[in-house]
Amino acid sequence: MMVEESLNQFIQKLASGTPTPGGGSAAALGGAMAAALSEMVCNLTIGKEKYASVQEEVKEEKEKLASCRKRLMEAVDEDSKAFDEVMKAFGMPKDSEEEKEARRKAIQNAYKLAASVPMETAEKCMEVLEHSAVVAKIGNKNSITDAGSSALLAHASLNAALLNVRINLSGIKDREFAEKMGRRVEEIQKQADERLNYVKKILDEEI
Repeated sequence: MMVEESLNQFIQKLASGTPTPGGGSAAALGGAMAAALSEMVCNLTIGKEKYASVQEEVKEEKEKLASCRKRLMEAVDEDSKAFDEVMKAFGMPKDSEEEKEARRKAIQNAYKLAASVPMETAEKCMEVLEHSAVVAKIGNKNSITDAGSSALLAHASLNAALLNVRINLSGIKDREFAEKMGRRVEEIQKQADERLNYVKKILDEEI
């Protein structure tokens, strides 16, 4: 599993000439790092008398961020595996009509998986962005730039994940599936932009 490798090993794989890991896995890792940054701010807030009134809320945010981080780390490998399924499907034999039909179905199923995995990554990055906004607002002000960095990284990772969703949707023949997911892409993009602007305003007020 890539998540068990050193950071240097993972970066070397990203830089290699192989299709995986690619942007989807990088997006998931970026989202996980964004979650970790906001978790850090939570840890630097918990136990501080100055922030006694928000202790319970910060603890809840920390737990939610930890859950997001864990899921995003899992998605690092899942994204690469999903794309591998696409490549495997395209490599299936296509001599007979039966083989062509089996290959066609396998390709479509693989494309749906390859779109669904980064879509979940984007959804989780959106959650991280929401939590980072809360942490930036109520967390330790000495670490507000870490909360801000968390929001920026979550937003960038979300955008990277959505690119992977879009490219895979383009190969899906099931228009109902593609259009439904396409609408969600637009929705989450708008939500993410609005939330990031909110965090930026907090940063402008505090820094």
